Amino acid sequence: MAGGVAVDFLELYEQAATRRTDLAGFYNRNVRVETDKGPVLVRIRSAASEPMDLACWSEAELLAALDGHVPAAPGLLHAARNPDFQVHEYVPGRRVDELAPDGQPLPEAVLKAIEGLFRTLLRVPAAALPPTAADWPQDGDTPGFAGMLLALVREIRHRGDAAVHDLYEALGVPDDPCRAFAARAHQLARRPFRLLHGDIHRKNMIMNGDGRVSFLDWELALWGDPVYDLADHLHKMSCTPGDRRTLTEAWERSAPEECRDGWRADLDFYLGYEAMKSVVVDTVRWGRRIAGTDDADERSRLSLELAGKLAAARPHWNADAPTLKEPREIEAAVVRCLMRS
Repeated sequence: MAGGVAVDFLELYEQAATRRTDLAGFYNRNVRVETDKGPVLVRIRSAASEPMDLACWSEAELLAALDGHVPAAPGLLHAARNPDFQVHEYVPGRRVDELAPDGQPLPEAVLKAIEGLFRTLLRVPAAALPPTAADWPQDGDTPGFAGMLLALVREIRHRGDAAVHDLYEALGVPDDPCRAFAARAHQLARRPFRLLHGDIHRKNMIMNGDGRVSFLDWELALWGDPVYDLADHLHKMSCTPGDRRTLTEAWERSAPEECRDGWRADLDFYLGYEAMKSVVVDTVRWGRRIAGTDDADERSRLSLELAGKLAAARPHWNADAPTLKEPREIEAAVVRCLMRS
């Protein structure tokens, strides 16, 4: 923080670590802390969170690289590894999910901001970004990128103890949920890689009083197929049909010609992947949430949501997959598999 007395960032971390907060994501806790120069956001890594997503860089490393290239990203003030935390500039305003919950139309300013973010990300030069790992797919190797996504889902499917495996089986999640995608992955059009945010949804956008939108949570940003960023975004946004068309058209307008080769067919591939991945991941997440509450209404709601995820994934599995489960059957399976003594 420029000017004045130096900030003791470790002290900010220690203040944040003792506080309860509702600003908690899957991989980080986010705590607003007041300083003499105004509020900051202390972002503390959750050590217990299982990796359910690809990661390409450390978030701090990426945010430092994005300074001057992506104005809609929050500023990084400090980063530490032990303890593992960051301090970001505090972005005032309201989360978009508070302004427009899932299923409701998005404000015009938000739609325009998302288009602007796509345009910016698609033009960030590779030279400005941190290097990728040695085994990361080469630029343009979209089949390799998709194969990496599928490998992650297969790894998640076979992770966990016997109770988790039993729950997958009880809910009809195939042993290899990616089998129908593997051949299609090799048929993806080759497009140049671009910077992807990888997690653009309503809770990761803040709109201030002037209508300016900031985009948070860059820990899942990737270097990869630009069509995947659109698919991931559409999957997570719970858009109205009208907003879905608007955002798809916005991406098409924003994308350079070389990024649009074969994009419509490949968008369907990635949307199917997201539906399939969602049920593999959320069988565990939602199952634990169902098992962890004594509220009957909450259990029913979560079981209904998980039933919807199973229904969305089923068309992408083989025809011999077990019969789809009703919410009450899902709840019973969770009790039987995850709550047994």
